[in-house]
Parts: sequence; C-alpha cells; structure tokens
Amino acid sequence: MPQRPAPHNHNPTLTTDRLILRLPVPEDAEDMLVFRGDPVVQKYNSVPLAHAEEARDYIEKWLLECKAGERKIWGITLKEEGTMIGMVGLGSWRKHDRRAEVGYDMARAYWGRGIGTEAVRAAVCFGFEHMNLNRIEAATIADNMGSVRLLEKLGFTREGTLREYSLEQDGRFHDEANYGILKREFLP
Repeated sequence: MPQRPAPHNHNPTLTTDRLILRLPVPEDAEDMLVFRGDPVVQKYNSVPLAHAEEARDYIEKWLLECKAGERKIWGITLKEEGTMIGMVGLGSWRKHDRRAEVGYDMARAYWGRGIGTEAVRAAVCFGFEHMNLNRIEAATIADNMGSVRLLEKLGFTREGTLREYSLEQDGRFHDEANYGILKREFLP
C-alpha cells in the first residue's frame, strides 16, 4: 500500500515496500534509454529509442503535461538505488468522465520480480484515491503475456479485443487486449 502523498503536489512521490515512484527528470534520460531503447522491452510498445536525447525529449514533454494537470507519471526506482528502472503513468485523463489509462514499462533485468505489479498497483491506488477516478483502463498487445498477467493479477477485467490492431516490429499485425477496472473492484 503506497504512502499518502502531499495533497498540494501535482505529481507526488509514492513509496511502496520496495519502491520509490518519483517524477522523472531530464537527467534520467540515460536510465530511460536502458528500457525504452531495448528492442525486447519495446517489442509490443513503440520503436526503441536510439539516443538519450530522445528520452530527454519524452521526459520534458511528460513533465509539461504533468504540470498542466493532463497526466501523472512516475519513474520507478528501488529504494536502495536511485536508478530509474521503469516508468508507470496515468494518461488519457478524462476528468469529467473520471477515467484514465495506465501505462508502464520496465528494464528487462527487473522482469519477473513483481516490481511492475507493485508499481502499477501504487499508481492505480493513487488514481482512485487522489485523482477521483472511477475507472482505469489499460491496453496491451494480447500476445504480451507478462502485461496480461500483471493486469489480471491486479483485478483488471478483459473487456474486449481489437483484432489485428497494430503492426509491430516483427512485421505482423497483433490483437490489442483492452482491460478495465472500476474503483469499487480494486483492492489495494
């Protein structure tokens, strides 16, 4: 269960048993390149970044969106390290409809340890408790079994499939699996 953030901060730091989720800064660009530049990590996400400058540009764009109240984003760090090993965020925020979409990715060296689940749980909890969300959505490539397991472990329900939705780096079209969870269904 994440600690309560300060209410005045537009993107507060969250802590869990093992993690500190903090606002990324441009100086995190090299750390971000480790996972956003890895073709294995980005297999079902986006074209891998090639340079730290690209990562810095993304971070700066996201910081502006956070400041404008359009998104929440956190760099995932282990408590005993300062290195950013992944990111989690709440975007596509529809304030009137009280819904947002969660997104996440993490350096391959940290897969399979429950870190992604812990980070996403903290972000979802924050969304329901502090953003007044009623619904959080997630979209993942249906073949991305790690992401599918993470969402299902947190109680998300698969609500549909968009067939052959995206052309991925393997040159094939892949189905997108759409998930959602309501505030009343979430157990932090």
